[in-house]
Amino acid sequence: MDEDVVIRRPGYSLPSTVSLPAFDRPVPCVVLFAGSGPTDRDWNSPLLPGRNGSGAQLARALEARGVGSIRFDKVGSGLNMPKSNAPDDLKVLEVLSLAHYVDEAVAAFDELAGRPQCGPIYLLGHSEGSIHASSAAISKQADGRFGGLISLSGPARSILDTAIEQIRAIHLKAGSDPKAVDETLGVFRSAMLDPDAAQPDLGSLPEAAGLWQAAHAPFQQVVVRELMFVNPLAALPTYRRRALVVSAANDAQVPGSDADSIFGALGSAAGEKERLTVPDANHVYKSEARAPSTISQPEIVATYNDHGHRLAEGLVDAIVRFVSPA
Repeated sequence: MDEDVVIRRPGYSLPSTVSLPAFDRPVPCVVLFAGSGPTDRDWNSPLLPGRNGSGAQLARALEARGVGSIRFDKVGSGLNMPKSNAPDDLKVLEVLSLAHYVDEAVAAFDELAGRPQCGPIYLLGHSEGSIHASSAAISKQADGRFGGLISLSGPARSILDTAIEQIRAIHLKAGSDPKAVDETLGVFRSAMLDPDAAQPDLGSLPEAAGLWQAAHAPFQQVVVRELMFVNPLAALPTYRRRALVVSAANDAQVPGSDADSIFGALGSAAGEKERLTVPDANHVYKSEARAPSTISQPEIVATYNDHGHRLAEGLVDAIVRFVSPA
């Protein structure tokens, strides 16, 4: 059963949903950290059509299999968004930083740790959320309640380089001139690396223009610029506990090679980490048998949150096996 709670911390709060099976013994529990931007606790985004988010589906599927979870609206998403453009209201976004996202994950971990129904607690991050879950796992790995880390389609390169590759693929697939796309992306990358650079002409690449605006918006530029340039692999050798690194076979955004790099960078012993590819799965782990190269960008994102679209087979089984070792 879903229970809505609000976790309160100095300077911010986390509207959250706890899902726990009705067992008379402690069960493994998982913190679910959503992906990038305004993606909410259910893994819905106002930037995408539909309200059938994978996060809510995953939480309920895990509950049915005897695994508890917590999911939350990180600051800047869902019910944790400013309600107006007034300066006082926008202050909610001033807390945003990489360190803040880690604090959110730790706050959710501690909420579960305070519940007697929860046994070992795992940190799971999807896409960009994998970066924050990994950092929180490093900080929590000595905690007696910590069970392990689960990375779903985590990037192994900077968000800037990942985004540039995604933008390039979209435009080449649409038939744009490769030389022109590469030249504009090169100018864009150089300008992003220079905090004093003027905005280049990005009229032909609206996705890059959107990233530029996000990186220069007054109330979020600190965290966006941190995210753009952080190396997701840098701290992973210091992580020593159990880990499950997952990729999706038909992911149009993060290739499986990134999961390979994350798996290789982890400091966990060979027997303590697992690498899995979920077949017939898209970036948000919805069922998708079509390769991204065979369908258009609108067709790709249309399946992310559309009504009735189920999770890909194999994801829930893999997580349940990992958090419930014999």
